Amino acid sequence: MIKPFRYIYYTIYSRYLIKKYAAYERPKFEDRDILERIIFPYILIEFDPKKILDIGREDYQFFYNRYFSGRELWTIDIDPERKQFGSKNHIIDSAANLKRHFGQATFDFILMNGVFGWGLNKPAEIESAFDGISAVLKPGGIFIFGYNNVPDLVPVPLENIRALKKFTPYYFKPLGGAVFKSKNGEHTYNFYNKPRK
Repeated sequence: MIKPFRYIYYTIYSRYLIKKYAAYERPKFEDRDILERIIFPYILIEFDPKKILDIGREDYQFFYNRYFSGRELWTIDIDPERKQFGSKNHIIDSAANLKRHFGQATFDFILMNGVFGWGLNKPAEIESAFDGISAVLKPGGIFIFGYNNVPDLVPVPLENIRALKKFTPYYFKPLGGAVFKSKNGEHTYNFYNKPRK
């Protein structure tokens, strides 16, 4: 599949999914809109990932599985009740334990959104989670980290997380940088690349 065709297909498909499943007000939830309307289509168009890991699931994310239809999508969440919103390949466990479930260099694309500061709070577990993400992401793979950038919800300053230093910032062209801060709730997306050795 050539890139221009993927561009047309995923742009239209993204609009279809949002119209069908996203009943919430878009301006009020700019962070979700950015993820669903811009980030997911761009990842699919530019990188065509075959194996994806989505860390953390909420009810409003159930239709995210459809973005990655026909690909190997894994989801993980520590709350057993969230299994119903995950993919068919769903694991009930903490993000701190990724290396228990996956081998080295398994995934092309990893998303962790709304987990840091919302359950993943202890410094040792945070370090383990990012270390695990680095281990299971393929060299050249993309990691997107979404979190609420407010003091009460940042349990550890990002500059103090050693495992994050294993990544390099990735310039995400549609949003004009390696960091994007949403207008609502200071929700922030950091874009990273795992360097090729």
